[in-house]
Amino acid sequence: MSKSLRGDTGLTDLIDARDVPKHDLRFEVLGTLDEASSALGVVRASEVRPETRELILEIQRDLCWMMSELAAVSGDRRPEMHITPERLEMLENAYHELTADRPLAAAFTVPGDSLAGALLHLARSIVRRAERHVTQLDHESPLSNPCIIPYLNRLSTLVYAMAHAEEVASGISKPTIAHAPKGGF
Repeated sequence: MSKSLRGDTGLTDLIDARDVPKHDLRFEVLGTLDEASSALGVVRASEVRPETRELILEIQRDLCWMMSELAAVSGDRRPEMHITPERLEMLENAYHELTADRPLAAAFTVPGDSLAGALLHLARSIVRRAERHVTQLDHESPLSNPCIIPYLNRLSTLVYAMAHAEEVASGISKPTIAHAPKGGF
């Protein structure tokens, strides 16, 4: 491969900007959202309940829309907003449905009681990282869509509830709590 590709110089494009350095915070945001979607894809491809699989696909599609929205710098070529108050409501409703019959533990839990649960906790932690990057991006250059940060915040909470629901479905009645009782392991 003798011909140098433009990306080899550390530059790439956004929807409406050319020759943006690959270390630009926007790419960290986009990459982390892509990573979150990929982690959720691993869960969707694993042995999970059909309703979990359907919800994950819906979330992955939302994340793709979110990446499109965040990949535009100027308002001139900004894609239509898909992350709306209705999408926030969808997350909240899904959370309430999951936790109505499966209340969450009152203590922090340690991932790993089931494979699906552990994979969901991994996805949740990636969503939290994406949220941190997005809030930093918003601080540096205010986002045009005020629903993106709340969406990521609610999504991480929902993914936590999804992990718990998958553990319950796999027969785990009590999750492993983070702090063992005093005097024991």
